[in-house]
Amino acid sequence: MSFASFYFDRFNSKPKIFKNNPCSNTGIIVVIPCYRDEFVFKTLDTLEKAKSVSLDIEVIVIVNSSENDSDETIQMNKKISDKLSSRAESLYYSNFNLLVHNEVNIPRKTAGVGNARKIGMDEAVRRFELLNKPDGIILSLDADTIVENDYFIKIENAFVENVKTAAFYFQFQHDFDTSVYDENVISACKLYEIYLRYFRLALNYAGYPNSIHTIGSCFGVKAVNYIKAGGMPRRQGGEDFYFLHKLSSQAKIGVVRDIIVRPSPRESDRVPFGTGPAVGQILNSKNYKVYQFRLFIVLKAFFELFEDFYEDCNGAVKKIPSEVLNYFGEDRILSIIAECIKNTSNYKTFNKRMFSKFDAFEIVKFLNSFNEDSEYGKVDIKFAALELLNKLTSTNHQNYTTNQIYQLILQLDCNTR
Repeated sequence: MSFASFYFDRFNSKPKIFKNNPCSNTGIIVVIPCYRDEFVFKTLDTLEKAKSVSLDIEVIVIVNSSENDSDETIQMNKKISDKLSSRAESLYYSNFNLLVHNEVNIPRKTAGVGNARKIGMDEAVRRFELLNKPDGIILSLDADTIVENDYFIKIENAFVENVKTAAFYFQFQHDFDTSVYDENVISACKLYEIYLRYFRLALNYAGYPNSIHTIGSCFGVKAVNYIKAGGMPRRQGGEDFYFLHKLSSQAKIGVVRDIIVRPSPRESDRVPFGTGPAVGQILNSKNYKVYQFRLFIVLKAFFELFEDFYEDCNGAVKKIPSEVLNYFGEDRILSIIAECIKNTSNYKTFNKRMFSKFDAFEIVKFLNSFNEDSEYGKVDIKFAALELLNKLTSTNHQNYTTNQIYQLILQLDCNTR
């Protein structure tokens, strides 16, 4: 029985797409969803220019459209797919083997980037299954994202040097090339990127053990760990967040600290969440409101009680911050603590089990429970980021500009676990 048999038996997946077999040295497969996006050719150009590694590389591009898409979108996708297929057949790229699939007429309920990413990553698993390589590396990339020249080198080294690590997220910086993108778009995207780094750093400050970036173009996972996590969810957006946080509860996720991925900062309506929609919102409203840092201070106080829960549950419950108690309810918290104590034999496993209950999904629900009119209503990202920076550093940054905040939080995020 192959390492992936249970996955394809249990989870709904498409049949094998590509008839050809991968060469025996294939160790990295890049998966790129593509929806009416000709930028994909620039993305492939940067993969072609990236320095080669000891492993052979494949790139799977899943061009996709739904049953509700316009004739214009379908024709544009076909044009892109035909051009990609022509390049694949002519061996246009020498750094990797290109594989192209155009998935059309996808049911409206399942169509979207999550479905396309799943189709490609499932196919990558099938190809590693043929080679009996459970540790084969599947990389997730987007069609509008360029990579650095050391992209493959940094990734291969990370997996080779950390054999027990299931996956890595990669540090990134949006492509702020003023010769390509409008300065207003760049300024808007900097605010969004500040938020991404603020959110991760704030989770880390609160003591959450799995504070990771969850960006669809910035991670890689071993095939065996991909299937153990149940594969990529078919979501129209946020599939990367759901998959990576589910995986983080099962296995170790590391980080490649060097910036090796540069997503596009452009406005887009291709997905409901992420850079494109956020940039559009910021351009329209001229600001970006996010969760208050005070809420992460509340979470920190709650998480620091976990050891007390293990030692003296009834006494410790009285110390729970009122914001947490009001949201989760005392009975629910007591029930979770009792269940975690019953099913663990020491504090280390108890702590891990507690964080599996109060995970990133529950944290986001908690953060979203405070409406705009409450004392914890959302605030401007610059204000929230400055509060975080002032807490984590010894300098007062109150008069810093957006660019100064951006540079500080970028440096801090790249250097903080």
